[in-house]
Amino acid sequence: MTRMYLLLLAVGLAAVPSAAQPLKPLANRNVRFGMPGEAKADPDNKEAYLIERPQYVLSYNDKRKTANWACWQLAKKDIGKVARGAFAPDKGLPKDFAAIGSGVYTGSGFDRGHLVPSKDRSDTEADNDAVFLMTNVVPQSPKCNQGAWEKFERYCRELAEDGKELYIAAGPYGIGGTAGDGTRKITIGKHAPFVTVPASVWKVVLVLDRGTNPNRHSRAIAIWMPNDGTVDEYDWAKYRVPVAEVEKKTKLKFFPLVTEEVATALKDKADAVRVAPHKK
Repeated sequence: MTRMYLLLLAVGLAAVPSAAQPLKPLANRNVRFGMPGEAKADPDNKEAYLIERPQYVLSYNDKRKTANWACWQLAKKDIGKVARGAFAPDKGLPKDFAAIGSGVYTGSGFDRGHLVPSKDRSDTEADNDAVFLMTNVVPQSPKCNQGAWEKFERYCRELAEDGKELYIAAGPYGIGGTAGDGTRKITIGKHAPFVTVPASVWKVVLVLDRGTNPNRHSRAIAIWMPNDGTVDEYDWAKYRVPVAEVEKKTKLKFFPLVTEEVATALKDKADAVRVAPHKK
């Protein structure tokens, strides 16, 4: 059987738990410090449907046809040399949800922008295939996706390869972005179901020494980027904001299982570590 067939078979069998099951805290390494927003693995919860996998945890919005947010842990062991997979509809969605295909993005002027990046799950084929499911994809302006956003993804992997342990959340925000040709679009798709184009994309990263817990002096990085052609090609650091600012805009709460005293200290100020722009 093919690599993608095996993945979709596993997703179909495991990704849709019974709505009758009681909610429990997730014993999943990707949300060690809690989920940023409420999500339930209940087909009736169509605007915040919980998808929990070994590779990530995300909240899917069937109205917008994109995730609200995705969370994942990144460590050195996650980064390998597996070749990129192929985009595929998420067959693990409930039967009355629209499983978006890769073709919806064709000719739209927007990239298929990963929330959890391919390289962050390049240790095995199964892990890499999981991030190519379309529930992990948002319409992203090419200048944003291929510019500073990608450079920040690379920077996070450099931290992981240096032995750090990262807890990352990312998602879209708002409605209306700019395609590669400069056209502003609210949605993409030639016919229903249409996919909502976000106005911005954001990411929050908690950086820890391996195996440690956060404290008041731990590093937290948040970025907020417009989903348009103005994004810098190299300098992701100019888009840093306090985590608290992302919370205020999105109405999410990051690190909810961290003590309030520590969490407040982490969120109040934008990261100020000096970072040289990636020039390639």
